[in-house]
Amino acid sequence: MQHHNEGLNERRSSVRIKTVVRIYYSAFQSKLLSDYSVDLSTGGLFLITNYPFDVDDNLTLKFPIPGPEEKTVSCKAKIAWVNNETNRRKPEYPLGVGLQFVDLAPEDLLSIESFLEVEATS
Repeated sequence: MQHHNEGLNERRSSVRIKTVVRIYYSAFQSKLLSDYSVDLSTGGLFLITNYPFDVDDNLTLKFPIPGPEEKTVSCKAKIAWVNNETNRRKPEYPLGVGLQFVDLAPEDLLSIESFLEVEATS
């Protein structure tokens, strides 16, 4: 039974919604930076940034989930891929990085899921 549910979550996390959210982030104890997302899924997001990140760099994120009661998600994330001047992995995307959430709390995951469901149907 459990394996069935895991499959469902993996499928659901592939739902990516184009959404612009202000993302606050810091890396390597640096000062807090802020830029915007291009999309969001339960597995991660794409962040527009000029910061010279490398794949597998870790950062701390904080961002609001838009909605009637605004919630703020705080979590760690890992750079999954980089879109920069020399390496446009997704040419249709601006310069930035693909982030994978690392330690998303269950309630934050639920907030993102319900936001995505609302967005997907609107």
